[in-house]
Amino acid sequence: MGDQVKGKDLSGGVSTVKATRKGRGNSSRLSSKHQVTIPVDVMREAGFKVGDELVFKVEDNQVVVTKQRVDLLKWIANLNGFYDGYDFAAERADAWPD
Repeated sequence: MGDQVKGKDLSGGVSTVKATRKGRGNSSRLSSKHQVTIPVDVMREAGFKVGDELVFKVEDNQVVVTKQRVDLLKWIANLNGFYDGYDFAAERADAWPD
């Protein structure tokens, strides 16, 4: 059912309506610890999930928030030399011939 809740309509029957909570909006305040809470509606629309690593950029005097994408090659490079000399592109070409 997602964002829908069951409720009673005016005739006493049960209907399904979009859930809205009083006081919910699309703004937030900056805390004294420099933290911001992302409103749940904005979080859902952006596709953010709990635990996502977010990247903040300033573009044209606006803050742009995006999900951190994991670059497999950078991740492998951070394994402290474990894969030194490993050629990911060659391995992939061998595994997936054209």
